[in-house]
Amino acid sequence: MAIASMDYTIVSTALPTIVGEMGALTLLPWVLTANVLASTVTVPLYGKLSDIYGRRRLMQVAILLFTLGSCAAGLSQSIGQLIACRAVQGAGSAGLISLSYMIVGDMIPPRQRGRYQVYISAVFAVTSVCGPLLGGLAVDHVSWRLAFYPSVLLAMITLTVIRRNLVDPPATGGIVVDWFGAALLAVGLAAVMMVASLGVQEQAWDSPVIIATMAIGVLALVWFVRQEGRAPSPILPLFLFRNREFSAVNATSFIAGFGLFLPLAYFPVFLQISLGMSATNSGLLLVPMLTASLVASLVSGRMVARWGRYRSVVVAGPVLLGIGLALLSTMTVSTSPVAAATYLVVFGLSMGILIPVLILVIQNSVHPRDLGVATSSVQVFRQLGGSTGVAVFGALFNARLAGLLAARLPPDSPASDLDVSELVASPAVVATMETAVRDVIREAVALSSAQMFRLAIPVAVAATIAGLMLRGLPLRDVLPHEQPDPARSSEEPWAEPTPVSTREPS
Repeated sequence: MAIASMDYTIVSTALPTIVGEMGALTLLPWVLTANVLASTVTVPLYGKLSDIYGRRRLMQVAILLFTLGSCAAGLSQSIGQLIACRAVQGAGSAGLISLSYMIVGDMIPPRQRGRYQVYISAVFAVTSVCGPLLGGLAVDHVSWRLAFYPSVLLAMITLTVIRRNLVDPPATGGIVVDWFGAALLAVGLAAVMMVASLGVQEQAWDSPVIIATMAIGVLALVWFVRQEGRAPSPILPLFLFRNREFSAVNATSFIAGFGLFLPLAYFPVFLQISLGMSATNSGLLLVPMLTASLVASLVSGRMVARWGRYRSVVVAGPVLLGIGLALLSTMTVSTSPVAAATYLVVFGLSMGILIPVLILVIQNSVHPRDLGVATSSVQVFRQLGGSTGVAVFGALFNARLAGLLAARLPPDSPASDLDVSELVASPAVVATMETAVRDVIREAVALSSAQMFRLAIPVAVAATIAGLMLRGLPLRDVLPHEQPDPARSSEEPWAEPTPVSTREPS
């Protein structure tokens, strides 16, 4: 997990320099989109294949894919090569994250797992701080190409540890993977992600490209559902959705994803343009949020382990998300950096609860043989929700910003010739404009950000309602391979039987 997290933060820091040197600033979003797209499409495949062939084999494949993509990215000579290499990296990092959660699920009983999730959160917190520093040092003092290689070194160490210490059970024989279903799901997910990306970056929502891509995605997903209903070994078994906990967790993950990704995508824009902060200082302002996420993960994990139940903890996540969004919606150009960091702390508390606890809940609610599929489904739904949320609310942000600038800027202003997306991506250019123009842009970005966060508050309410749908099953206190009823049908809603009480009847 450190490999994937460190790579993302290091490369994100170096990307503006990379695309600037290659002369392809307009293609910067596609370097990120290719990585996220490949990650989302391949996650379900990792889940299904690891349930059949074991986590160890698939983890080695993920590490090798990631290493290959990283080494090639460091040698890229064009933006097209870099985008392709980032896609390969995404296919590898998807397995690194999802398989790590699956391996922990295999090794530690659900009742005890909450005590260990703090280590995962600590890894993300540490790498989120160290990554930008390493990326900045590589860009400023050596070469941006070096930014791709710290993760490679860590990947090689991890591969050695995995090969020596992780043991898989024998592979399940006689199962034919539904490759056609996997292809349909990949096409459907890719189309949805492409629509979300194109809708914010390049194309109008009613353009033929958007409509055609959406039609292909809907057709592929409908066909996928029909295929899964008749496949002997489906990539995503539809009977799992009859499990109330499975459906409620994925609904919560999808809806909460709409709000979870917004501050990460647009808060730096507000800090750098509206408050005039540097990129370095705006990055440091995220440290309190990461610290809050770590604390929330620790506390929620201890609470779940002590109580043996999780429903109230899960519901607290979207409630805090709603409070955080409400606080962010009050920001103006006069908001102090300390106040902004405080608002992010509330958001960090929500993130620290929702991401690890939802995975714990879904792993506890399904049969052990479906643990990989269930774990990957949470990641897919959260990523789809995040991408859709950024697309929808990003479009509202752009529309509001464009309207304010058109109404307030003089026609001969140099900023009037800039597209809104280019303006948002160029805080350094805004800083060089004359004071009157800069003040108008700062105010417009602040108002647009506040409106976007305000409109996202109902998302947190919907996520809270979805979380309340959970039944709150008792957490199992034994490992998957120690379950007393291994012959139980996977199609039944599954949980460990509640222990019989030893108390005398009254």
